[in-house]
Amino acid sequence: MAAMEELEVHSKSYFVRWVPVKSDHTISWSIQPHKKSLNFGIFKHPGQSGVLSTPNLSSDTPSNDSSENLANGSSRNASSSLIEKLTAMGLKQIRWVGKCEADKIVQGTYDVPANEGGNYALVFDNTFSKQISKTVTLVLLTYPTALPPQSVPTPHASNQSTPGETSEIGKASVSRRRGNSLLVRMPPQIQVQEESDSATTIHTGLLLKRRRKRHQGWARRFFSLDFTSSTLSYFHDPNSATLRGSIPLNLAAVACNEKSREISIDSGTEVWHLRARNDAEFVAWKRVLEKASSSKNAAEDDHGHSPKHLHPHTALRLPAQRFLTNAAEEREWTQVASLVSRVSESRDAVRRLAKDTDPKYISPNPPPSRGRSGRSPSPHPAETNGDEKRSFWKRKTSNPASKLSAPSDTSVERKPGGFSNTEQASDVHDGLMALLHNLDQVVSEFSLLITESQQRRHPPEPTAASRLSVESDRSEEFFDAVDGDSPLLTIKSDSDDEEDTIADGSADVTADDALSDSDEDISEPGASTGAAHDQYSRLFPARPKSLTPLPLDTVSRRNNIPAPTVMPPSLIGFLRKNVGKDLSQISMPVSSNEPLSLLQRAAEIMEYSSILDKAAQLPDPNDRLLHITAFALSSLSSNRVRERAIRKPFNPMLGETFELVREDMGFRFIAEKVSHRPVQLAYQADSKDWSLTQSPRPSQKFWGKSAEIVTEGKLRITLHPTGEHFSWVPATSFLRNIIAGEKYVEPVGEMTVLNETSGARTVSTFKAGGMFSGRSEEVTTKLIDPSGRESALGLAGTWTGTLQSTRNGSASATLWTAGPLVHNAPKHYGLTTFAASLNEITPIEKEKLPATDSRLRPDQRALEDGDVDRAEEVKVQLEEAQRARRRDMEASGESWEPRWFSKVDEAPEGEPVWRLKPGKEGYWEERVKGSWGSVLPVFQT
Repeated sequence: MAAMEELEVHSKSYFVRWVPVKSDHTISWSIQPHKKSLNFGIFKHPGQSGVLSTPNLSSDTPSNDSSENLANGSSRNASSSLIEKLTAMGLKQIRWVGKCEADKIVQGTYDVPANEGGNYALVFDNTFSKQISKTVTLVLLTYPTALPPQSVPTPHASNQSTPGETSEIGKASVSRRRGNSLLVRMPPQIQVQEESDSATTIHTGLLLKRRRKRHQGWARRFFSLDFTSSTLSYFHDPNSATLRGSIPLNLAAVACNEKSREISIDSGTEVWHLRARNDAEFVAWKRVLEKASSSKNAAEDDHGHSPKHLHPHTALRLPAQRFLTNAAEEREWTQVASLVSRVSESRDAVRRLAKDTDPKYISPNPPPSRGRSGRSPSPHPAETNGDEKRSFWKRKTSNPASKLSAPSDTSVERKPGGFSNTEQASDVHDGLMALLHNLDQVVSEFSLLITESQQRRHPPEPTAASRLSVESDRSEEFFDAVDGDSPLLTIKSDSDDEEDTIADGSADVTADDALSDSDEDISEPGASTGAAHDQYSRLFPARPKSLTPLPLDTVSRRNNIPAPTVMPPSLIGFLRKNVGKDLSQISMPVSSNEPLSLLQRAAEIMEYSSILDKAAQLPDPNDRLLHITAFALSSLSSNRVRERAIRKPFNPMLGETFELVREDMGFRFIAEKVSHRPVQLAYQADSKDWSLTQSPRPSQKFWGKSAEIVTEGKLRITLHPTGEHFSWVPATSFLRNIIAGEKYVEPVGEMTVLNETSGARTVSTFKAGGMFSGRSEEVTTKLIDPSGRESALGLAGTWTGTLQSTRNGSASATLWTAGPLVHNAPKHYGLTTFAASLNEITPIEKEKLPATDSRLRPDQRALEDGDVDRAEEVKVQLEEAQRARRRDMEASGESWEPRWFSKVDEAPEGEPVWRLKPGKEGYWEERVKGSWGSVLPVFQT
C-alpha cells in the first residue's frame, strides 16, 4: 500500500488516519507539517480482543498559557491528555513521536511483530492549538518487512536519515510529486471522473455533516467511498484535495435512520452524523454503504483476530473457521500484489515521461547548453547516483522494473540529438501513450482480480441481529433488528418530536456552508439532531396559516410624486462647513434625502415578486433556481437611474415599521427597524406559493472617491409547493464619484444564490468597468449542480434592463425585464413607478396603519410635499426625541425590544436573525383587531 495525502487537522482537535497492516509488515511514514507544528503518534486498534468506547470526543483542552514560553508545555499537557483519552477508548499506544516541527520532514518506520497484524491509527494531534488549523503532507507506505521496496527510503536501502530525524524541504517538490502516481490518493475532482469509468470501485457525492460546535447545524461536504478498501473519506468540496477525515468501515458501526435520512458512523474514536438531502440520495448512500460493509476486509493477524469494531452490548460470535486461510495462498497473493505495485510504478514513470515528451511542452529549439532542470545534457558521474543523494521527497522511482524510465529530464536529453525535432518527440509521445494505455488496462484487471480474490477468501462477516446505539446513554434512539442481510443498522425513535423536524433535508444548512473553512466536524455529544434541525429551519419562513388581509378589491395607485424643490447639498461643501466637528454627531440636512425611508427602500425588492410566483410553479429545479437568481438580481435595478445615487433614504426611527399589501400582486410585506446601532432591519413577505425574510444590516465604507455599500444578512426564501429553501447575500455595490463627477451605483464581484435543499447554486458575476468606461451593467450567471459541475444553463444580460436564460452561451427565454420609471425620472428622484407608490396611503392602509408606519412620518411627508423647512425642523425634533428615549432606557437599565420581530438565538454566529412573531402577538393579527395599543408612538415630538 502506498499513499500521499494532504491532511487538515482542526484546532482543538486531532486526526486519525487508519492503516490496515498485516503481521511481519512495516509501516513507513514521512510527515511534513506546513507553517505550524503538531504532534504525532501511533496506536493500535484492539481488534476482536477489545472494543472501543466512545467517551466525550470534544478535544477542547483549556489552557491559560498565553506566552510563547509556555507553548511547549501546553502542547505536552494537551498531548498527554489525548494519549489518556485514546488509551481510555481501548487503543494501544505503540509509539508517541511527539512534536513535528513546521516545514520539516519527520520520517520513521514501525515493524509490525508476528501475531500483531490489524488496524493501526496514525494520530495527528492539534488539541493544543486554540484557533489555528494545521495542514500536513503524509507519505505512507506498507510492505513486507523482509522485502522492502527499493524505492522506499528505509535505513537498510538508502542513506536517508534515521526514523524520527528531520530535514528541511521546499514545498514545491511536494507539489510536483503529488498526483503523479495512481497510488497517491486522487483529489476529489478526479474521483468524480472515475465514478463514471468504474462505478464499482468508488462512489462520490455530497452529504450534510453535523458541525463540530454545538447548535451550529450542518455543513455540506464532499464524500468519497472506496470499495477496494471500504474506506469513507470526506473533503470540504469536490475541488478540494485536502483530506478532512476518513473511517474504514471495517472498524465502524454504521446506522441509518430512514425517517430523518441520517447516517451515523462510529469508529470508536469519532462519530460522524451525516444526512442525505433527499430520499433518493439516502437510498443510494445506504446501498453503497451496505455494499462496502458487506465486502470489507480487515487486516487480520495470524490468530484470525478481526479488527471489526464491536459494541460493548453486542454478543456477536464469529465462527473461527472463516478465518482459517491457506498461508501459502496468502503469500502468493501478496507477491501478486507486489508485482502489481511494481507495474504501477512503471506505468507512472511512463506517464511522467509521456508528459515530458508531449509536443505541447517541448520547444522546437532547446538551448544547447543546459536542460530544463539546469543539468548538463551529457552524462556525468555525479548524476549517476543523484537519486540516492536527493531528498526522498524529490526522488523518482528507482525500482528495477521502472529504472529504465526514471522521469528525469536528462533521460530525454542524453540521447544524441535529443528531442529537438518536434516530429520525433510527437512519435515518441504517441508510442508512450499507447504503452500507457496497455499498462492502465493491466493494472486495472490485476486490481480487480486481487479484489475479487480477497472477497472470495474472506467472505462478509455475519451481522448482529440487534445492538444498542453508541449514544444510547444520551438519546432515545435504539438500533432495531437489521432488515434482511443488510450489514447496516436501522435506527428508530421512541420520540414523536422528530415528526416535524425533517420537512426538508437541508433546512438548517446555511448558505456559506459550501465555502466555509472554519467548521470541522467532530461529533458533539449531547447535541440533539432534531433540535438542531428545528432551530435552523426557523431561519426560513414557514407557510402562514392565512394571508390576512388578502384577498382585497383592486385599488388604483399613483405613478409619480412631486419633483424636489431643492437640490441636495454638495458633500465637499458640507464637510467644509463642519471642519473640526465630530461628524458622527452631525446629521445631514433633510435635502440630502429622498421622500422614502430605508424600510420602504427595502420593500422595493418586491417589485418583481411575479418571478417568484412563476418559479414556484416550474417543474424543473434548475429553472426554479434560475428564476430565483433573476429575482435576486432584479432588486439592483432600482439604482439604474443615476439621480437615485445623489440622495439617501430616511434613517428610520427605532421601532418604525412599514407594511405593504399588494392585492394585485398577491403578497403582504411587513418591515421593522429592530436595532439602531448598528442599523438593522427585519422584514418578511408572504404569498400563496412563497415566503421570504431577511434581517439586513446595511453599512458603508468610504474609500476616498467611492463608497462601498455592503448589506450583511442572508435573504431566505421558501417555495411552498416544493418545500425548497433558497438563500443569498445581496451583492456588494459601490457608489462612485462621491466627491466630484457624476455619481452612480454599480454592483461588483460575484453573488451566489444557493438552493439549500439540493445543493445546486448559481454564481452571478458583474463585469468590471474600465477606469474611464463608466458604469458597467453586464452580468453573467453560471449554474453549478450539486456535485460541483458547471451546467450548460445560465443567465446573461444587464442588471439595469433584461436577463435571459442561456444554454451553452446561447440566449433563449427572457426571465426578467426592468419595470417602468416615473415620467421624467431624473427630475423626480429617479424613482420607479413601484417606488413612487410606496409612500401613498390608499384605501387599503387608511385608518389601518399603526402609528409607527413610515407613511405617517411627518418630516418625510413634508419633504414629499416640498416643504423643506418644515421637514428639517421636524427631523431635528424626532431625532432629539429618540435620543431622549434612549437616555431614559439606559438610565433605567432597559433595552429596546422590537414589537413585531423576535431574535433567533440559535442563528449562525455573526449573523443576527430576526423572525416575525406568530400568533396573537403577530402584526397581521393585531392589524385585524385595529387597536395597536402596545405600539410606541415613535413620531411623537
